[in-house]
Amino acid sequence: IGEIVHGIVDDFHGVANRNLGEAFLMVWRLPSSEVEEMDAEIAKKRQKLADMSVMAFVKILVAINKSPVLGEYRNHPGLFGRLGDAYKVSMGFGLHVGWAIEGAIGSKFKIDASYLSPNVNMASRLAAATKQYGTNILCSEALIRNMCSENMRKYGRVIDNVMVKGSKVPVRLYAVDVDVNSLE
Repeated sequence: IGEIVHGIVDDFHGVANRNLGEAFLMVWRLPSSEVEEMDAEIAKKRQKLADMSVMAFVKILVAINKSPVLGEYRNHPGLFGRLGDAYKVSMGFGLHVGWAIEGAIGSKFKIDASYLSPNVNMASRLAAATKQYGTNILCSEALIRNMCSENMRKYGRVIDNVMVKGSKVPVRLYAVDVDVNSLE
């Protein structure tokens, strides 16, 4: 699974930052929006990267569903006996946009590169909420409406407005519905 996730994220100009048990932190570094906001070329690049982040997760869902290696695991007698024939690998992705501090965290014995930000926490909360909402891809309005192209926005479906712990402003949530069986 890690090979699929990391490879596709890299293909779509993202960076695999860390694996956290069954979770992955993936990052797309956007050009700064402070001074260059008026530059149309920078704005277009930011929009393209936002679209690519959503598309990467759609491609990951399709690749996991169609992977012959994962298919072999599904049919392994030991797993099949415990989990039955209905078992499928299922992943949920949370996408949000915002600032983060990138740096090294650790000691002289172990150092990890990481991102610290309430925006990283928001993406993590969105990923966790995919189970509750019954969708594989959950995005904040900040990403879908404010960053993605008009073409990508049409795939976002509003599903809720929520108050998130630590925020005083409601967050509008969008699902990106994907039928992985019908995609190649």
